[in-house]
Amino acid sequence: MKILLIHPQNYLQRHSTGIYSRSLRYAPLTMPTLKALVPEELNAQVRIVDEMVEDLDYNIPADLVGITAITGTARRAYEIADRFRKKGATVVLGGVHPTLMGEESEKHADAIVYGYAERSWPRLLRDYANGCLQKVYRDDEPFVPSLIVPPDRSSIHWRDYIGWCTVEMSRGCSNNCDFCISHRFHRQYICRPIGDTIQEIKSLRSKILFFLDPNLIGDKEHAKEFFTELAKLRKWWLGCASMDVVDDPELLSLMRKSGCKGLLMGFESLRQEALSSVGKTKNIGKKYSEVVDTLHEHGILVQACFVYGFDSDDISVFEESADYIVKAKFDLPQISIFTPFPGTPIFDELDSQNRILTRNWSLYNGQNVVFQPKRMTVEELKRGADYIRKRAYSWSALSRRLLSKPLWVKPLVLMSYIGFRFYQHRIVQAGEKRSSSGT
Repeated sequence: MKILLIHPQNYLQRHSTGIYSRSLRYAPLTMPTLKALVPEELNAQVRIVDEMVEDLDYNIPADLVGITAITGTARRAYEIADRFRKKGATVVLGGVHPTLMGEESEKHADAIVYGYAERSWPRLLRDYANGCLQKVYRDDEPFVPSLIVPPDRSSIHWRDYIGWCTVEMSRGCSNNCDFCISHRFHRQYICRPIGDTIQEIKSLRSKILFFLDPNLIGDKEHAKEFFTELAKLRKWWLGCASMDVVDDPELLSLMRKSGCKGLLMGFESLRQEALSSVGKTKNIGKKYSEVVDTLHEHGILVQACFVYGFDSDDISVFEESADYIVKAKFDLPQISIFTPFPGTPIFDELDSQNRILTRNWSLYNGQNVVFQPKRMTVEELKRGADYIRKRAYSWSALSRRLLSKPLWVKPLVLMSYIGFRFYQHRIVQAGEKRSSSGT
């Protein structure tokens, strides 16, 4: 049996059309994990293609093609699926988008895997080998975290990613933000057994780890135990955490001792009304400057994510936010446009109000306006986001940030900043090209 596993990529991230540099790439773990779950008795040949770092060759021989998709890659996933089915291959779709938009996805596949694949995927492969493949595979049993296996990293092109040594300690997020897809796919916050995760990390020959978890501190007591054990390995790591990490000095101290060097954090908006409207409750009442100062005191860099286009936003938000971001001590700002992903309450609400402008899923990547804003026009939101990008990634803003950093941090901040500067400034050009081509 020949199995081909594909990570499709949105036009912005795809190797042949995208604008992602190596400094922005992190190795995905979905397909390496599925490879590790292939039953040994099938004696299958497995190949993985990540379109972020290589072009897909449709002439690769494959009996069964597995494709994972988020909303932003769904259209590309369907295109790939349709082509391989025409060539006679059996196609399986899974991931966030097929799970939440199953009826749509089933039109492009011979089988759909809904939700987690730890039990469904091996069962599907055995059914295929026995000639009794089903159309739908669901795992309705309670999920056991010990089922999570270390991915087979042998197919990862490690030289093509700055973050090639990626790890998963948990799944899901303990927050319940209305615009986030995580808690719709991950019905509960799941932590792997600490011993399993530590053993996997011990096997990795890298000083630096990149955690892909949406929120490493969703279970604070588990996190404290985990970071206590991780500290013994003397690694450095980067990951994501919610803002309430600064409310627990013990946890923050353990993270520092375990080698935390940087956190991606959803600041989202300077306006409390916007935070309240989408359920970002853990940010409400926080002084962002104090949050950043606290993290910096522990030697932790901050990648601050901001979103524009909330219903409470008007055009005044852009000047206000740009001024704040330039003067703030964020090590790396990230600018996105509000995106109502299908499967979230926000999407359903806007759809009921006839404010969803397109179902071209390739535009659902946080860089395009796909809905009608409430207090501004579509063009005003586009221009406003572009204005903030230009201000936030100006050379003068970089100089201001570097002046306040210790010597050891400057090269890391500079490299990340240049990568994001290139990416953010190319987003507008890519969007214009995409719109003009109608794809």
